[in-house]
Amino acid sequence: MGFADDIMKEFMAAYPEAVKGRWTQQELNQKLNSFMQAQNQKPLAAFDGLSAMQMHALLNNPFGQASVIRRQQVLTDAVINQIPFFRLIEILYNILSKGPIKLTTKGNLPLSVCGELYKQKLLKDDDIEKGYAKKISEDNVAFIQALKACLLIGPDVKKRGNVLTLTKSGQKTLSKRRDVWFWELFDIYTTRFNWGYLDLADTQAGHFGWAYSLYLVHRYGAQEVKASFYAAKVMQAFPHLQQPIPSGHPGFTLDPGLVYQWRFIEKFAAWFGLIELEQASIDAIYEGRVLLRKSPVFGQLFQFDAPESHS
Repeated sequence: MGFADDIMKEFMAAYPEAVKGRWTQQELNQKLNSFMQAQNQKPLAAFDGLSAMQMHALLNNPFGQASVIRRQQVLTDAVINQIPFFRLIEILYNILSKGPIKLTTKGNLPLSVCGELYKQKLLKDDDIEKGYAKKISEDNVAFIQALKACLLIGPDVKKRGNVLTLTKSGQKTLSKRRDVWFWELFDIYTTRFNWGYLDLADTQAGHFGWAYSLYLVHRYGAQEVKASFYAAKVMQAFPHLQQPIPSGHPGFTLDPGLVYQWRFIEKFAAWFGLIELEQASIDAIYEGRVLLRKSPVFGQLFQFDAPESHS
């Protein structure tokens, strides 16, 4: 039985008069509309207490009036300084403000720029830190790939030939308030940057419903929980994400829960300073056993019209 059939069955049970044909078509439509509105506002276990209307808002207009999440109105420099990805974008803009950046023949950022970004140690790469990858290059460091991609999405940087230059819009951005600039970057990363660019996995897992994931971090992030806890909650809300993901190797598929962890937890929430991750072994990372909690920055960026869970 489909979803529409289930709704009609519930409606008929609530209004037996409809079955007996005692209403006009107009009365029936009015009752059905009222019933559907009530259904859409009813908290759902699959959505962790959110209604269908609230989930719709999170998916389509995360910071709109109907949403349970809001941007904090005031962001101090002290807060912004704890957002690694934004700090690195600022550094890239400062480099560009001194002159164009000539890319490599492959179209990558030059090694000197990659080294300048990495030496800040705002973000780290496991392969570089453990010595598996010797060269700090765009190809070897995911956050540098993401930085350049975000740089080219907006109107501030132009790629002409094999050279990056700041546009007039980019020059203006350098003088913007940092909180305004941060939210512009946040919107680019969450709504315009394709998170699959970094891993090429053919799935929406991790990126789809990112605002719902923020809601879950708000609800449960006061306590340390496994990364797999959030993945399971999101898969419950969005069953289409549960499908095994082709890997490109016959007979081998990717676990959507792990892709969720790579994308939402490691390459978004951690990069934007929203969570604190325990130091974990490689096995723990690839088995979804990494423990995390929300960071102090999280509550300074967002406020929610929903209580935290203390269970």
